[in-house]
Amino acid sequence: MLHLDITPFKSGVHQVELAPDASDLEFDLEPFDDIHDISDVAVDITIQAHRDRLLLHLSIEADAELTCDRTLERFTETVHGQYSVLYGPEQLVGTETDDYDEVRPLQRGDREIDITDVVRDTIMISIPQRKVAPGAEDRDITTAFGEPDDPDDVEEPVDPRWSELQKLKSDDE
Repeated sequence: MLHLDITPFKSGVHQVELAPDASDLEFDLEPFDDIHDISDVAVDITIQAHRDRLLLHLSIEADAELTCDRTLERFTETVHGQYSVLYGPEQLVGTETDDYDEVRPLQRGDREIDITDVVRDTIMISIPQRKVAPGAEDRDITTAFGEPDDPDDVEEPVDPRWSELQKLKSDDE
């Protein structure tokens, strides 16, 4: 888990840099065939602190080991993401039916906030849908496998059941 100690922040703007271990973010990569590992996570946080609330602007960078969609080779790509979240009193937080995750509760006595899911989800959203290794776009990829041995054999059906269809084709010509 990744917790941010909020006790030293008085009203004003503050900068925090974190380098959490990827295991602290509790990634579940098992459902993904094309994402193998997340490493070298760096989190830069700009905190705007006020009397009873904290506005966090997160800028996140991580290395993701991916499988290329074109070549099926593994490669590492640096992903970047940004997210902002407000921690404040209960009256700012929506009801359970609201779908907003950008406002989270902050109790008067809280000494730290959990930002694990914010950082993890921002990294996962930053991973591109189409994963192409550097240089893979320039490679020729075979799209047809095998060629007929004799071009004349292409006209004749391989299976005798196709002969009736072949007669229909020749009648239309």
